[in-house]
Amino acid sequence: MRKIPMWPNANHEKDVIDTLIWNQWLLRVIGIWPLVYPNTTRIEKILAMFSFALCWTVLSLFLILTSIYTFTDRSVMGEKIKMLGPLGYVFFSMLKYLFLVIRHKSFRRCIKILTKDWCMVQDEYHREIMLRDAEKGHILSKFCIVFMYCGGLSYNTIMPFLSQRPDIEQNITVRPMAYLGFDILFDLQLMPVYVFAFCLQCFTGVVMFNITTSVCCLAAMFVAHACGQIDIVLARVKNLVTVECNRVKFKQCMAITVQHHVRALRFSASIENTFREICLIEMVGTTLIMCLIEYSLITCSKVGHTSYKIEWYNLPEKTALDLMLMITMSRHPTQITAGKLISLSFTNFGNVSTCHIIIFKTKI
Repeated sequence: MRKIPMWPNANHEKDVIDTLIWNQWLLRVIGIWPLVYPNTTRIEKILAMFSFALCWTVLSLFLILTSIYTFTDRSVMGEKIKMLGPLGYVFFSMLKYLFLVIRHKSFRRCIKILTKDWCMVQDEYHREIMLRDAEKGHILSKFCIVFMYCGGLSYNTIMPFLSQRPDIEQNITVRPMAYLGFDILFDLQLMPVYVFAFCLQCFTGVVMFNITTSVCCLAAMFVAHACGQIDIVLARVKNLVTVECNRVKFKQCMAITVQHHVRALRFSASIENTFREICLIEMVGTTLIMCLIEYSLITCSKVGHTSYKIEWYNLPEKTALDLMLMITMSRHPTQITAGKLISLSFTNFGNVSTCHIIIFKTKI
């Protein structure tokens, strides 16, 4: 099979930089960028090592302190359940961070393929297709960044002051913190120490947000690029039947089209191979956190179940009717919804994930 002719794109360096811009900034913060992108300077590698060590230090400190608080006698059962969500989030964030490092060669390989595709653009129309799909990846990346940082920073900076109240009985000033357990190491009654601990929690949150958004932005960028390559293959196929050419040129165009399609399929397979562990971690972690939230909300339905199990038929008639009202109300427990459109349950989560997989495979 003939190889695709190399007609270099004069703007390929700028195109690659523009495509990777969001991934570059996010991965630099957590010190991963030099591992996945080969063309980095010595200063960038040194700064990346410092960022990498700092991020792992704060994440490990956060995990240790929250684990001690959650699994010891320092907290009551209600606080233990409340802390399982943040504890699980930091644990799964560290797992994703670990697999970003373990899979860095696969990420680098995908970026090399992407760079080569930009160098091999053969006409302006194909470049416009790639730019259009790259812009779609940028839109998804911006949405992930805005959504993650707005929600995450609000939880770290605003929610502590809204949810905690001073203990009037013991005449103690309660220092609001997003995550409990930091009083094990820090004396939060001292204002400078409290400010440092509060800022440390916010910085740890930023690190976790960057890990999540980095994974999402990498996936969005790779998938958008794969879709762009498939669109180019479709354009080539249409040209085969619209452009009149001799037999030799037709065979050459057909060979180039088939090879381009094979490259796009191999790149898609590389995406799946690169993200399989991270996607599993994301799915398991998100599901467990959703289950914890649903567990906290499902006690409304427990009221109806308990009311049904008692010997309500031995009660006076009017009292039994009151219990029936409680049972009926409890059949509709409080749920967390996405824009009041669908409930955030495991069933709907699985349905949405299945739809995304089917759409992506159909596109290819």
